Amino acid sequence: MPGTERLLLEEHPHHLMRKSRKGERVFQNEADYRHCYGQIRQLKQRYKLDLMAWSILPDRIHLLIRPTQKIKHISAFMKALSCRATLRQRYLRQRGSPWEEGFRASPVEPGQWLLATMCYIERLPAMEGLATSAFQYRHSSYRMRLGKSDRYWLDDPEEYARLGDSIEERALAYRTYMKEALDPGDLETIHDAIHRNLLTGSPRFVQEVYKKFNVVARKRGPGRPRKKTSDGFDGLEPIPPKA
Repeated sequence: MPGTERLLLEEHPHHLMRKSRKGERVFQNEADYRHCYGQIRQLKQRYKLDLMAWSILPDRIHLLIRPTQKIKHISAFMKALSCRATLRQRYLRQRGSPWEEGFRASPVEPGQWLLATMCYIERLPAMEGLATSAFQYRHSSYRMRLGKSDRYWLDDPEEYARLGDSIEERALAYRTYMKEALDPGDLETIHDAIHRNLLTGSPRFVQEVYKKFNVVARKRGPGRPRKKTSDGFDGLEPIPPKA
């Protein structure tokens, strides 16, 4: 996995991505997507996670979640989802696991960066040419957010709740934000952060987090990531003491 080792933070939203090897198509038909959709819903309840946005693409899954209890629930959730999401394909098509060795994660700064990451996840299908618009793509949380599904089981963050007093008011404000307020530079920052396991946020947020955990981002060497420590840090490079 390119980039740095994962950093998971207590009480923070996280942009998560599970990606196939070499862009291999994971979800072949509507039944595959529905199966994955159902597993996301079940597992987010089991592991006590707030789910704020999601998008299932042919070769990967993007999620925006926040742990409500233990930080280790993120890894447990992603491990279970990786297994369950492809169980149907492995049984019916006799395929091995299509996934990369590990999932990618980017802790997200609350506030404007959280809303921007929600938009990024729900706009991805349109940006990659899978649909003419975010609304036309049926395998993301966007249509649910607009009130166009039978059930609403997103866990709206405070930043989104402040957009209006009802689902309709919030959806209208969010749709306008998605069309007009997203900066291309912010989208590039979010893209780089999730693909390299970096933080998503302002320079000040990044500096404060790395200072708190006494780490700097570094390139990973070969082998599996180190195990997460008890304080919620998932292993970057310690800052060496000054001589």
